[in-house]
Amino acid sequence: MQKKVMIAVPVTLGFLALAALHVQFQPSSTARVIRRGNRLSFLTGRVAFAPRYLGTSCLIALHDGRPEFARSFSVENHDGLTFPVDVSFDYKNATAMIGTWPDGTWCTALDRKVETVVRVWASSIASARILDDPRVAGVAASETLQASMRASGVQSEHAAVRVKVPAPLLALRRIPAISAKAGKSPPVIFIGLDGADWELLDGYMKSGLMPNLAQLVREGSGGVLLTQHPPLSPLVWNSMMSGRSPLDHEILDFTRFNPSTGSREPITSDERRVPAIWNMETWAGKSVVSMGLWATFPAEAVNGLLVSDRLFTFLYNESVPPPGVVFPPSREQWARKALEEVEQQTSYETLRSYMPWLTKSEYDERIASKDPYAHPVSALRRILVETGVYDRLAKSYLSEHRPDLTIVYFQGTDSIGHVFAPFSPPKQPEVSEEDYEKYHAVPERYFQHIDSMLGEYRKIAVASGARLMIASDHGFRWHEGRPTQFSSFAAATAAKWHREEGIFLLWGPGISARPGHTGRGEVIQVCATLLALTGLPPGTQITGPPLPGAQATGTAPVDYSAHYQRAETAPVPATSSAGNEEELAKLRSLGYIGSGESMAAAPGSVESGSTRTAGSYNNEGLILRNQKRTGEAIAAWDKAIQIDPNLASALWNLSDTLFAQDRDLDKSDALLVRGFAHGLPEGEKFLIGRAIGYQRSGKIDRSVELMNKAVAAEPDDPNVRMFRGRYLVEEHRCQEAMADFLAAQKLQPRNPAAYNSAILAALCLGDSGAAQRNLQQSLAINPDQPQLRAMVRKMGL
Repeated sequence: MQKKVMIAVPVTLGFLALAALHVQFQPSSTARVIRRGNRLSFLTGRVAFAPRYLGTSCLIALHDGRPEFARSFSVENHDGLTFPVDVSFDYKNATAMIGTWPDGTWCTALDRKVETVVRVWASSIASARILDDPRVAGVAASETLQASMRASGVQSEHAAVRVKVPAPLLALRRIPAISAKAGKSPPVIFIGLDGADWELLDGYMKSGLMPNLAQLVREGSGGVLLTQHPPLSPLVWNSMMSGRSPLDHEILDFTRFNPSTGSREPITSDERRVPAIWNMETWAGKSVVSMGLWATFPAEAVNGLLVSDRLFTFLYNESVPPPGVVFPPSREQWARKALEEVEQQTSYETLRSYMPWLTKSEYDERIASKDPYAHPVSALRRILVETGVYDRLAKSYLSEHRPDLTIVYFQGTDSIGHVFAPFSPPKQPEVSEEDYEKYHAVPERYFQHIDSMLGEYRKIAVASGARLMIASDHGFRWHEGRPTQFSSFAAATAAKWHREEGIFLLWGPGISARPGHTGRGEVIQVCATLLALTGLPPGTQITGPPLPGAQATGTAPVDYSAHYQRAETAPVPATSSAGNEEELAKLRSLGYIGSGESMAAAPGSVESGSTRTAGSYNNEGLILRNQKRTGEAIAAWDKAIQIDPNLASALWNLSDTLFAQDRDLDKSDALLVRGFAHGLPEGEKFLIGRAIGYQRSGKIDRSVELMNKAVAAEPDDPNVRMFRGRYLVEEHRCQEAMADFLAAQKLQPRNPAAYNSAILAALCLGDSGAAQRNLQQSLAINPDQPQLRAMVRKMGL
């Protein structure tokens, strides 16, 4: 008995092993497909005879007894845009696969076959066909798929391809209410030259340094563009591109607080609340290109190409641009490659053509700096790379395409001024002879390069029948009126280098020649001008009319804003904390963030969804005050100070407005003193000016009290000490006045004014000896003081 059992066990095990090789158990509503080369066997039922050694097998789903296919894929279309698609169909059991099929089981082979067919179909389809009607595009795709399956031996039925449009790509849809009113027009190439100024350019044209611009001026129609206030690039350029006030588009600062992390970062495209010209052109079915403009990262979806300001940014020194700098994404590697090539080609020899004295060792030392704007050599290289990359990308694209509107923005025409205008002729007393000789010729060489670029764009325009438009956001103080005491880079003082008068110029088919810069307009009219030049209807909320030289289409206005949906919140940049700190250091060095400003949002503000900085509210207050909306301006400055209690410009703006209205003078004076204590530019001037104003209006007590607070806030400021001392002399508080003058002498021992002031205090005290000693010390420092000598003779000292 035991022997029989021992024999039965191996037999049973053998039988089970044999069954495992030949029999498959499968769930209901499924079938097993065995593939042997190109031969197929479909096995249904819960138990199927399917020898494993005769081929590969897999389970498929059944629907009403028929095999069913259902999968989702991500495909890229002709324009490089990515769309998700859902594919489904059922099919008859096939016995053979015709033609070439992928290796693997039937399931994997069918997946790959279907995916290949759908991808090939998508690669030939333009975005407009998908976006205008995704359902119709899906029907065409299903017909293509069904035909391909039939040719490959699969009798498919009820094929359905559903093309989905991701939310960001909805912005690409043509809007009939706009496209129906869009007329035909020549292409337009818009060149933005930040800070370009006729006072400088006219001189260069007259001397023969800019012959291409001179020809455009002779043959075109141009004039002066008045800027808006405050004349800060992100605010102004977004007004130019949208035709709306910063109060409407809400790009109000260089930076924002990231809504996810609360950390400070450059202003992003998702902060803009109104459509820009590239949105309007897209909705009209026009093609558009935009290169390098402020606040365009992440790159928005456009019918064409958008390269954002973060590919190579004026503010940062990023070694690798973040994801999302280009739309469509398929163009990102192309743009990155161009950047790499321009950086490699902007070499020592390139800079030597601007600075012939430059040695290789100094060049290597300067470009190794982590702060490129800390020295003119490294700053120039950065400006040249930035100029070169956007120029190269624009010309590369224009060599292959004919967009309806091309926008190319060059920050370098402004930044070259911020770096080198202090050295330009005529030489300022504050500039050494050595630095003047090194740097004074750099601007004219850079603008010669810009002129050469303009000549190339003119040739492109001629070849394509395009019109050219050139514009700047403001002018620049290159010669007379240049500040002598204020940084050209600090945010609080950089605008003091700007002139209100920027430039504009129109040239090309249909533009009448009007030489002499006779036209007049405002920066906010640029959008209306581009709409007119590209044949689009005016906008109901867009400031017009078009600038002189451009004619409106005559069609009824449309409400572009009604079709605009603000972009989704920008993703948190995938950079290291060290990288973020380095980037913020750049902003500080350029003055776009004050040394005392917070790098993170206030507690609770991220949760409330606020991204706004104190600077944005400060700028909002300035705009509101210019519009005579004083109460709202005061509220904006109060908000700025709530976010950053030490923001000197907001403290001053609120103080000055309250003082002008003779309102809450105690608060006004306290704000002024706080601003002075936190680095307010010209803080001493404002303090002393107000004190004099109080004195002239008979409020000498307020004058003294104001200066008392100023000395308490900044006891080591010699000028404030001297000014208070003079008030104390007038009040016959002579000993206190002498203490102030002695403190000023200690702080500035080589300032004759401190000793001259002490003469008055000594005479007030009746101490002629002290008066004589201070007189001698003052004249020893500066013997050339005829007024002092005359006063001394009069007093008999």
